Amino acid sequence: MFFKKLMSEPRPSSERGSSNGASGSPQLNVIPGGADSQSSAATRSSRSKDDVGLGLVLDALGGVLTALARYPIDLPDRPADESAREIGRWQRHVTLGYAVDEQQDVTASVGVADRDWNGVIRTVTEQRREEHRHVTGSINELRDALWACVETVHNAVKVDLKTDETTNEQVDKARNALKRLQTGSIKQDVLAAVMAIEGALQARRDEQADQYASLATKLDRLGRQLEEARKESTTDALTGIGNRKLFDTMIGRAVQMFSLARQPVALLMIDMDKLKLVNDMYGHQAGDTAIATLGTALTKVFLRQSDVLCRYGGDEFVAILHNTDWKMAQTLARRLQETLSHLPAPHPAMEFSISASVGVAQLEPLENPEEWKARADKALYKAKQSGLDRVAVAESASVKVA
Repeated sequence: MFFKKLMSEPRPSSERGSSNGASGSPQLNVIPGGADSQSSAATRSSRSKDDVGLGLVLDALGGVLTALARYPIDLPDRPADESAREIGRWQRHVTLGYAVDEQQDVTASVGVADRDWNGVIRTVTEQRREEHRHVTGSINELRDALWACVETVHNAVKVDLKTDETTNEQVDKARNALKRLQTGSIKQDVLAAVMAIEGALQARRDEQADQYASLATKLDRLGRQLEEARKESTTDALTGIGNRKLFDTMIGRAVQMFSLARQPVALLMIDMDKLKLVNDMYGHQAGDTAIATLGTALTKVFLRQSDVLCRYGGDEFVAILHNTDWKMAQTLARRLQETLSHLPAPHPAMEFSISASVGVAQLEPLENPEEWKARADKALYKAKQSGLDRVAVAESASVKVA
């Protein structure tokens, strides 16, 4: 323990009781049991406790500095071993009193009161600040590189889909043309060749689909871990869920991941009913409480880590549900409405419960984020027009409405 070293340091002669003082003055012998003896014992006991407490503090501080020196981070302008050496010098200085500067006499030590406490605070603070800045920058760069990779693969998949569509059309035309020919065995041979080509193309598509799905799983897991690093800037202060900034980012990534994994993904547009009435009758504080209540209901229903829950603006919310088709999304939307109806009213005098209308849209192939969001918003408008507390599902993008 550093405390043992501290206690082994010699004390000044004025603090040592010696029977042979330099002045030669006679020493008084304390009679055991007297008042002076009791006072002296109490003083020694108090000093002993203070020394033990100081030793424990120095031990703890030494352990913290040792841990910092043992696990340093490589910085752009300072290697990890250099940081470790510097922290190690400060650790020896504050615990043992040795000089920080290696050029000075390392055998000399100073007392606790004379050690550079401001210096160690400044050194550790600067070290942690630089490490935080470096790690944060590295995570941001890795995150950007990850999603640039996803976007690149997404664009390649879109090209493949368009190419496959064109290829399928040509194969169908060739097959239909050959069926009209009456050339016996030649016709059969060519048809067999066309079927073989079609089978090879399908096998390639299946293999690519498996590869993309595997890649999507790995990227999705890594992406969620990286997004944890910047939750603070994408969190809505009132509800504690994601904000509009997060939604704008995640809807694009949901479209990109869908092109790889080909797993269904649904978008819910959610709008609170009668918020204006709540504000007018019970005040804006009750309105804010109502909005927060809807945010709470969302977190109670959508429990998966992959679910993206955001406040879109005002009293409107959105939810991106991965691996969820429109039927399951519709069921979950109704469960959200039921959960919301059982939560406490935002004001004790309210005579009606909070409710919400929901529009549901399942993402379709080659659909972009704006088209997907527009279909969900149109479904929400349909739900609002049908009455309060309703759920409406968007029509397919391929359906042409007259």
